[in-house]
Order: sequence, then C-alpha cells, then structure tokens
Amino acid sequence: MRLPFLVFLLAGVVRAGTLDDMDLRSNVETSIRGTAQTANLHLKIDVVDGLVIPQGVVRDLNQADDVVELAAKIKGVKGVDRSKLRLEFTGPPDEQIVQMIDRQVLAIPKFASTGPRVVVRSGIVTLSGKLKNGSWRRELRELCGAIEGVQDVIDEMETPDTPDDRIQKVLDASFGPRVTPPFPGKVRATVKEGAVSLEGRVPRLSDRMSASRKAWAINGVRRVDDHLELKTGTAIQVVRP
Repeated sequence: MRLPFLVFLLAGVVRAGTLDDMDLRSNVETSIRGTAQTANLHLKIDVVDGLVIPQGVVRDLNQADDVVELAAKIKGVKGVDRSKLRLEFTGPPDEQIVQMIDRQVLAIPKFASTGPRVVVRSGIVTLSGKLKNGSWRRELRELCGAIEGVQDVIDEMETPDTPDDRIQKVLDASFGPRVTPPFPGKVRATVKEGAVSLEGRVPRLSDRMSASRKAWAINGVRRVDDHLELKTGTAIQVVRP
C-alpha cells in the first residue's frame, strides 16, 4: 500500500539535481542509517532541487514519520515527498482498524472519558471530537500510527475555547525574543480569533514543522497559517558517518 502523497514544502519548479542535492542525499542517507528506529530500512533516497524523495518499504506510519523527521533535520532540505514509501504489510479491513484504535485509545485513562470519534477509509484515519489538551495530538497520532494498516492520520480534533490573549502568551513563551533557549531562526507568532499566523524564517524544515506543532498544541487554536521561510546562512556540509 502506498502512503498518501505529502510534500511539506516545495517552492519553485523542480529542476535537475545539483551538487548540493548530492550532498543532501548523502546526509539524509547517513542520518537514516545512523538512527536506531530506521537503521534497518533499505531505502533509495533521491533529492531534486532540495526535495527529498525516499522510496521503499517501512514498517508502519510511525516509521514513515521518522524518515520524514530525519530528512527534515538536514540543513538545506526544502521538502519531503513521502508518496513512494510503502507499508510492509497489507492492513486489515477499515472496520477492524477502527476497533483496534478504539481499544488502544480507551485503554489510556486521559482519553477514556472523551475518546475521539474514529473514521477509517482505505487506511486513512480521521479523528474528530473534543480533546481536553492540544498537546496530546501527537500522542494520538503515534498511537494510531503504530497500528498495522494505518496509512495516515487526519486530525480534526477540537480543543477547549481559549481567549486570544491567553493563546498569545503561550506563543510568546515558545517563540518570544526572551525565550531560553531561543527557538531556531526568527519566528513571529500572532493569533486572531483562534487562527495562528507564523511568519519569519527558520534554518531547517524540521524547525518549521516543530513551530506548527507547537501552535497546534495550544488549546483554542483552530487554524495555523504557516508562512515561515527556510533560510540558512551557511553552506551545506557533508555529514561523515
């Protein structure tokens, strides 16, 4: 089964590979081989104009996410296309996946009272309903991602209403100029009627992904508009294993 097409960032027209692309491919390959959760994978890595395209078989959605995260941490990577990653096994029917997710989630006390509504179509899980704490979103994705046959997780959960001024305080605590240690790059985060806007620059794709996750983890956030640019002042260096 092919995982759904997803590109985290692709700016401009894809062109032929460059010398930088060759260095990026080497760095991504080294990172994947050198990390315990992905060291056993045999992936082909292509890089075109900064876009990383991993190809091959992964155990489950969580391992696919690991590949994306590792690639995104490499300075110079502009995006990750995961459409050519394939799940190792054909999953059970959608109805069985729903039952398995329900059992996993309800076994955790904090989710038991307000468990999400789960819909599965062709292995793609949609979670909806109320979530008491936005910081639990990633844990829910990982719970679902470990279940055989889950190809992707769409999070439509709602968190408790929170005034904009309280959301802004949490944003300032993550991205403000006095935060120690500072968030990488320079991020300006503002909120209006529950919609967060992220502007500025960050050095790596993983920083951009992290900023978006931090915003979504705040109660009351209804939308995140990511306008962050990837900018780094240093040349790409080859990582030696």
